[in-house]
Amino acid sequence: MLRTRLTTIFAKLPRAGEVKTRLCPPLESLEAAALAEAMLADGLARCLACDSFRTQLSVHPPGSQPWFHARFPELAEIVAQEGADLGTRLAAHFEHAFARERLSSAIVVGSDAPEVPLERLREAHERLSDGADLVLGPDGGGGYYLVGLRRACGALFTEVAMSAPGMYARTLELARDRRLVVAELERGDDVDTAADLERLRASAARARGGELLEVRRWFERYDERGASFTAVP
Repeated sequence: MLRTRLTTIFAKLPRAGEVKTRLCPPLESLEAAALAEAMLADGLARCLACDSFRTQLSVHPPGSQPWFHARFPELAEIVAQEGADLGTRLAAHFEHAFARERLSSAIVVGSDAPEVPLERLREAHERLSDGADLVLGPDGGGGYYLVGLRRACGALFTEVAMSAPGMYARTLELARDRRLVVAELERGDDVDTAADLERLRASAARARGGELLEVRRWFERYDERGASFTAVP
């Protein structure tokens, strides 16, 4: 039976005051939520343009699936995250994904990393297909923007402090303790700080066609400063 490659975007409901709070200031909470939605839209469009893997959305909190279905009707596969914190939710995601079907590789990428090129996602799957047990994309804050597995290994998430400076190093330590073959990708960045926001602005200015389209539109509205951002209920 043919095995499937699965790419999952982890996303939170873009409700003001609950997403991208480290960007406030300089942003207002409504602006930060609108940016989170724009980044998710661009990341999803990037993944759906690729036919070498299947794309799904894993969302939080539970019960928010109707909003995501209405916002992204082109995506049929939207599942709820399960667990009290990010580590347990990642562990549960991989456990359920590999239990449900025959997967050759499964990767998770955050919704706040819209600059990660499609080629990097393909590479992650290729490295797993070539024998890596774990693939990681390091970010500039000591964590990672992408994680992928060939089989479930919940300890990589439940025994690591998520969103902490030593997150990446601790994950590598655990993987090596378990003698997992680790493939490390090029560094990438998510959007958490004012400096990240300026980097994203530069990337959006260089983008062409449909690349970072929603982010570019967000910057246009943000720069006008008279724009209205619609709150998620």
